[in-house]
Amino acid sequence: MKRPVPCHSNKETDMKINVTAATGQLGRKTVDALIDQGFPACDIIASARNTEKARTLFDDRVDIRLADYDKPETLSDAFKGTDVLMIIASLLPVEPRIMQHARLIEAAVQANVQRIVFASFAAAEPTSKFLIAPFSLYAESKLRQCGIDWTILRDGMYLDPVADWIPELVQMGRLPYPVRSGCVAYICRDDIARSLAAACLDAGTRNRLYSLTGPHAVSMPELADIISRVSYENVTFDMVSEEEYAEINRESGVPDYLNDVLVSMYRAVDNGELETVTNHVKELTGRPAEDIESYFARVLS
Repeated sequence: MKRPVPCHSNKETDMKINVTAATGQLGRKTVDALIDQGFPACDIIASARNTEKARTLFDDRVDIRLADYDKPETLSDAFKGTDVLMIIASLLPVEPRIMQHARLIEAAVQANVQRIVFASFAAAEPTSKFLIAPFSLYAESKLRQCGIDWTILRDGMYLDPVADWIPELVQMGRLPYPVRSGCVAYICRDDIARSLAAACLDAGTRNRLYSLTGPHAVSMPELADIISRVSYENVTFDMVSEEEYAEINRESGVPDYLNDVLVSMYRAVDNGELETVTNHVKELTGRPAEDIESYFARVLS
C-alpha cells in the first residue's frame, strides 16, 4: 500500500483532481500514478459507481465519491469542487456510451470544472473500421465545444490483454488473430496511466491532443516471436478468419456485442489504423513507453 503524500505539498494551488471510473483497471492505475508523481492523495477524488470497491482499493487515502454514469444526479455531486476531471469511458456498447459521455461533460460544466482530460482512442477517425472509434469523436467534439479547457489523449491498443492471454497461447502453441499484414504499436496500461496523470498535472497540456503509443509497431508474426522468447515456448502466428476468432472469444465467455467490437478492432489493424508510433508518452512523462518484450518479461516474472 502506498503512503499518502502529505497535503501541505499542494497548498499553493489547492487543486483537486477527480478520476472517474476509478475502480477500473485504468482508473486505479491513474490514481496511483498521480500519487507516484507527487500529487497529494488527499487532493485526489476517486469517483466510482461502486464506492465499496473504491474503499477497498484506496482505503481513506483519497476522497471517494459515488458517480454512476447513468445517473446524472450522482455526477453533479461527484464533480463538486473539481478542478481537473479525468474522464475514462465505460465498456458499454456505442449508443449508451455516447449518452454517458454527454452526461459527464454536461455535469462537468454545471460543476464549474476548470479542465477535462479525456481518454479517447487512437483510431478515432470518421472512417475507422473499429466500431467504437468513430463515436469517440462525439465526445471529443462535445468536449472541444463545451467551454471548458480540455486535454485529449488517444490511447493506443492495450498490450495487457495479450500478456494475460500468454499462458493459453503457449498451451495452444499459436497466436490466432484475423490479421493479414497489419502492425500494432501496442502500449501497456501503466504507460497510459502515467501519461494521463502527467496530463492532469500539467496545465501546459490544455487544449492539446496527444496520441499514446508504444515505441515500436509490430506485425503479428513478430508478436508471436516475442511471446516465444519470453515464454521459452514455441508460439507461431496463425492467421484465422474473423469467424474463427469470434468463436475463440465466445468459448472464453466474451459477450456478443464485445466480440463484434474485438473483431472490428483487428479489421482496423489490417487497415493500418494502429501502427503509428509517437513519442508523446515521453513528451508527457519524461520517460518513453515500455517496449513489448520488456513488459511481457516483467509481468510474467
